Amino acid sequence: MLTNPPQGEDLDSPLARARRVHQACERFESDWRRGGQPWLEDFVDASCPEDRPALFSELLPLEIELRRERGDRPCSTEYLARFPDLEKLILEVFRDPELAAGDPQATAAWNSDTLGADSPDEPASGRPVPPGEECGDYLLLEEIAQGGMGIVYKARHLGLKRLVALKMILSGSLATPAERARFRREAELAANLDHPNIVPIYEVRDQDGMLFFSMKLVDGGNLAQHLATFARDPRATARLVVTLAQALHYAHGKGFIHCDLKPSNVLIDRDGQPQITDFGLARRTAQDSSLTATGAILGTPSYMAPEQAAGQRQSIGPATDVYGLGAILYELLTGRPPFRTSTMMETVLQVLERDPVAPRELVPGLPRELETICLKCLEKMPEDRYPTAQELANDLERFLQGDVVEATSVFQKLRRWTRREPEVVSRIGGLSLVALLTEFNHQVLAQKTNDWIHYEVQGTLLLWAVSALLFQFLWRRGWRSDRVRMLWSSADLICLTLALKLLNRVESTLLVGYPLMIAASGLWFRVNMVWFTTGLAIACYLVLYFDTAFGWSQPLPTWAKQDDLQYPNIYVAGLMLTGFVVARQVKRTLALGQYYENRQGD
Repeated sequence: MLTNPPQGEDLDSPLARARRVHQACERFESDWRRGGQPWLEDFVDASCPEDRPALFSELLPLEIELRRERGDRPCSTEYLARFPDLEKLILEVFRDPELAAGDPQATAAWNSDTLGADSPDEPASGRPVPPGEECGDYLLLEEIAQGGMGIVYKARHLGLKRLVALKMILSGSLATPAERARFRREAELAANLDHPNIVPIYEVRDQDGMLFFSMKLVDGGNLAQHLATFARDPRATARLVVTLAQALHYAHGKGFIHCDLKPSNVLIDRDGQPQITDFGLARRTAQDSSLTATGAILGTPSYMAPEQAAGQRQSIGPATDVYGLGAILYELLTGRPPFRTSTMMETVLQVLERDPVAPRELVPGLPRELETICLKCLEKMPEDRYPTAQELANDLERFLQGDVVEATSVFQKLRRWTRREPEVVSRIGGLSLVALLTEFNHQVLAQKTNDWIHYEVQGTLLLWAVSALLFQFLWRRGWRSDRVRMLWSSADLICLTLALKLLNRVESTLLVGYPLMIAASGLWFRVNMVWFTTGLAIACYLVLYFDTAFGWSQPLPTWAKQDDLQYPNIYVAGLMLTGFVVARQVKRTLALGQYYENRQGD
């Protein structure tokens, strides 16, 4: 085992680097084994640039192994979406036969982090012209990047002696007509845009069945590789997004919507100026493209707008790109995208149903005005965002000048909170309603009441609410493990059982709380959580039954009387059946999600 470095050791030596990588892997595995769910991104981003490739190459197989032990089916597509700048390392790791055997993508041809991008049926033939050879008037120098439907080379025009970026369709001469049409459309759309912050297209060629186009070479890397630079300077971040917003406003004025904005699709030139690229999913505002199936979901889950995630193509417009800009702004400010989970399905569900954590909760020193602008961009409904990219740019410029930005109403802030914290909001809301109804019944309807029992019940409801706030606090602090979920579910069931015990002769209808808890556990999308909640609900009910019926001089519980529910085993069987149905639905949903991740864009 590698120990701490000896005093005076060169920190840049191979041994020192190996020691740092080894220690990081040990911390990662230790955190995982203790029941936590450490983020691979957190470990990789915290490492120094020199250690990053080696650390990622070690941590990725480790995480895959740990996730498979838990029953997950991690695939290469998911990691390509999470780490677009480490594509080569990911593909290299998944070439390992042991890893490829469990990778659903090993037999699929989808190598993109963008949903809906066409990919070839035979990716092995996707490099028809290797670097060092000629393609038409161009000499291919080196591969720069690879996406879902194209591979980008650094190339030199043999006649003009000009360096360019050359994008070639990934499946080469074997490309289907649909692939060729979409690839050509990307070039034609971008060629109609003439803006200093949009990568220009020089030429579109079909050379012996090989479709490609050349464009300006931007050799400063993409924005995903510069996140750390902007994270330290919110004002520089605001200026960058102003530039992007103005470029997009120009594109919108020409009738184009990008639909796939993300840091890896923003290139940075040597002067530090951003250049928007990759119009592969772009569409005309007034055109229903036949190249995309109706209702198809296109985009990158962590950055796509809710209307994209829902497949509502008729709702896509300038506000869709405003959302994408907001997602980029969010990641520049916080170091992470608005939504990031271990599976694409869960990410899409969060895009549809939740609001992101407020940036100032992740980075307390951020200007409040910049947070307000960012969250306005990320509103669920397009009409609640900035209507145009130019209005977003105007508000950011007001922030930079120290003026007042557009205010957000109290109602919008409350609505964001309810979407951001649905677990605690639903519990607090439900418990508050029950407490109010209980108080009303006690003060108005009840003829004979026991004040002491009433206060005990209200105290139990208060304890329940406090426990919900506590577990939500732990959840937001990163304790997102099954252990925390189980503790939270246990606290809910114990509080419910305690309230029913205090009431003694409880109405049988109140027992609906147990199956409701089982149904709610399905929202975690964990089959083991459903069965855990089911088992605990049955145990709590049996404790109530035996406590009331057989040991403490109490009459048979209301739900066990002859004219009500005659046998407790019938109720227990009902709880088991509820658990089975919910677990079955969760399995089906997860299976659909797996299919959704593995499918190729049609």
